[in-house]
Amino acid sequence: MPELIAVYEDHAAHRDRFEILAIHDHAVKSFADLDKKLIPIKKKYWQGKDLPFPILLDGNKKTHTLYGIRSWPTGLLIDPDGKLVGEISLSTLEEKLPPLSADKKWARHRDMQKNVFWSFEPKENTLNEFAETLKRWSRCDIGIDAEAVKDSGLVADKPLPGVLIGNPITLRSIDELLLAPHGLGFVPSADGKMLMIAKRREAKEPLSYFQKLHAEELNKRIDGAPPEAEAEKPKALELKDRPLLEAIKLIGKEYDLPVALDAKAMHTGRVDPEAKVSGRIDSAALRKSLAKMLEPLGLTVEVRHEAVFVKPKND
Repeated sequence: MPELIAVYEDHAAHRDRFEILAIHDHAVKSFADLDKKLIPIKKKYWQGKDLPFPILLDGNKKTHTLYGIRSWPTGLLIDPDGKLVGEISLSTLEEKLPPLSADKKWARHRDMQKNVFWSFEPKENTLNEFAETLKRWSRCDIGIDAEAVKDSGLVADKPLPGVLIGNPITLRSIDELLLAPHGLGFVPSADGKMLMIAKRREAKEPLSYFQKLHAEELNKRIDGAPPEAEAEKPKALELKDRPLLEAIKLIGKEYDLPVALDAKAMHTGRVDPEAKVSGRIDSAALRKSLAKMLEPLGLTVEVRHEAVFVKPKND
């Protein structure tokens, strides 16, 4: 549904070519019930937005039965004469509309919450591999500006300094955590058909809806408020002489936290993923116990770009 909203908005100029009607299944019997059901969904998945297209109810399953619907969601294409063409995917619908520039596609996908567990770390990812992963999830062709990469001190087929592991994290935050520290970013090609990893644009943007929402949730978590699904009994994790990267991966997994290391500080050697840490991590005081574990290395922790972010204390 978030992508359906985005397609509808992105193709506002082409509204004479198509229309979208959303039909809810028979589980909802009234619009009052629907409004209540959508309150948490809008906040968590739709960036607080209402649906921009009409939504209809099928309380008696008449439409469901008429079109032979077996699963939800199902997309159906009906032609201008009212004839059913058949089932259709969102990508197939968009292929029938005028193409969007790569920049506009990136603007859509970078702020969309995707059901993806991200795992980026130097031992696993080069800049080339990073570009291929984001190509898949942004649905944009992505190239690399060799000169810009060279000027940043990186090599495309060598490890990309930076660590980011977990979810939910939007593509915007991945860009800001793993490319921005090296002076790189996504820039449209001259013909507008693809994105280039190139010298970053200077303009600084405000935080997105999901960056704000996830920061609020993470700050509550690490300051002692457990997630709703977590057992009431606090859990503690004992760590002794563990490499920093291994330690934060364990912490992220144990407490279901997205975690990151400062990419710029890794590149300059001020954050060493192999440096040893020890400590007792308390779920009721995550921020405090994480800071205590990191202090001997001159590091600290904060929430940044949808992740629990480890950085040098004096930065």
